[in-house]
Amino acid sequence: MSATTTTATITNTTTAQLPGLQGARPGDPATRGVVLAVYAPFGSDAVLSTYPDGESTTLAQHPLLRHLAEVAAAGTHVVALLDRLDDDTQLIEIDAYAPARVRITARWKQDMADVHTLAGFLRHAHRAHPEAAIVLALEGHGAGFLPEIDRRQLSAANLTRGGQIEWRLTGEGGAPTLPQGSPILPQGSPILPQGSPILPQGSPILPANHMPLSTWALGEGLRRAQAAGVPRLAAIHFNNCFNMAVELLHTVAPYAQVATGYPNYNFFTAGAAYPAVFRQWQQAGSASALQVGHWLADGNRAVLAAKGNHPTAGCVIELTRLHEITERLDDLADALLAALRTPGGMLSRQAVVQHIRRAIVQAQQYDTEAGPALDTPDELTDLYSLARTLMDQDFGPYRVHEAAARLRHALQGIKRYGDSDTPWLAPGVHWDFSEKTLAMNIFLPDPLLQGHWDWRSPFYLDVNPDPTLPRVQPHIIDFVKTTDWVDFLIEYHKGTQFKSLRAAAIPEFPVFNERYQPPEPPRPTQGGDDGGCDHGKPPSSRR
Repeated sequence: MSATTTTATITNTTTAQLPGLQGARPGDPATRGVVLAVYAPFGSDAVLSTYPDGESTTLAQHPLLRHLAEVAAAGTHVVALLDRLDDDTQLIEIDAYAPARVRITARWKQDMADVHTLAGFLRHAHRAHPEAAIVLALEGHGAGFLPEIDRRQLSAANLTRGGQIEWRLTGEGGAPTLPQGSPILPQGSPILPQGSPILPQGSPILPANHMPLSTWALGEGLRRAQAAGVPRLAAIHFNNCFNMAVELLHTVAPYAQVATGYPNYNFFTAGAAYPAVFRQWQQAGSASALQVGHWLADGNRAVLAAKGNHPTAGCVIELTRLHEITERLDDLADALLAALRTPGGMLSRQAVVQHIRRAIVQAQQYDTEAGPALDTPDELTDLYSLARTLMDQDFGPYRVHEAAARLRHALQGIKRYGDSDTPWLAPGVHWDFSEKTLAMNIFLPDPLLQGHWDWRSPFYLDVNPDPTLPRVQPHIIDFVKTTDWVDFLIEYHKGTQFKSLRAAAIPEFPVFNERYQPPEPPRPTQGGDDGGCDHGKPPSSRR
């Protein structure tokens, strides 16, 4: 199979300058060349496979291929693994300054959620261009934390503990209950006494499609690639939804210098922002990893903002900062635990719970629950925003304010931009990311203590699995094991009756609105990164 593009070829490839990555330390030489490695698992999504509007019936028609050829025209090597619905997984290779010479090789059908696929792809990219720095772009769907699940363990016997547990599927998801009169677990709910919904053998309602790499698999794929000689990545571009998540960033921190991502939805553009980014790099000659991260975020914003009604927030972080951030988060979790566990004087445990709940409601939320409004009960909370709103609450003698202030300091400067607009897919809703205290999301299930939990919760909270039970989750990320965030979540929910798990699904990826023109809403005042907000209202109600 082959494909061609209409981009003109620069013929003098031997003397044309290749952009390079500046050394991490002063005096280190820049690399000779850059390779953009694009990992695009569209194989379970008809919309992304045939973008835009179902017109890409062949790979040659997909606009991502055209945009990658334009990247090569700007002097950057391109290696991409693109998996589309009802097609082989295709390896795309384009050498710098040779955009018309596209090499496409069928790699049969790859499991794009497997660590071996990502690791092998990066090994191939490095072997093809051993002197070049690598920028990895992850396309397709994202969801923040995703557990690694061994589906071989999801038998009827394991899921029901030999018939002792009955699952009832309702409109709100799966509500696990026990047969009447069962003596196995108290009060008819298979949960721990503390109130955390750690189910005995996982959940039978798992996403049926759009399942990208799990958080563990992403980190493990990068680790295996680098153990095989692939250099530390210059940058990772999480060009998808919700993946500017502290759990992911902590997991990939050892394997890349910089990460760029979006804590809420990001709109699929089939790589439309990449050509301008790599032309900037070509013109500069060399750049630091942080500068590249900024260019990636700015390029994404430029494409979306030019159209309007595609508001996003973009963030960039040097990944060496994750150690300090997780230490400060751990301190905050410990301070909150102390306040919850040892109330004294006028500050009862219930008062502490209400202060925390109020802070969560007032913090910036990102969409996970049905409906496009960004507010609780959405279960991804901005960590910087939460640290700020906790400081508005009275925690008496407990050192919550001190810990929150230190976490805020650790999170400064990560947000690159934040737009304020009405998204075209929800004309009656306003998304405002103008608040300067935004940085990354963290998983905070059932924030309102209603007993309805995201399907990922049992896996997230099960940091010490029972060794006598089948390992539905064979690998647990270090973040939940090395911080006290999970302990805080369990203590915060103590006494909350478990009602149901929300139905498992990876959110649909909103695409760039190329054809449909929504009714023009009143244009809100554009907020800058230093803009303020009404701290007395949840973000979804700000106008």
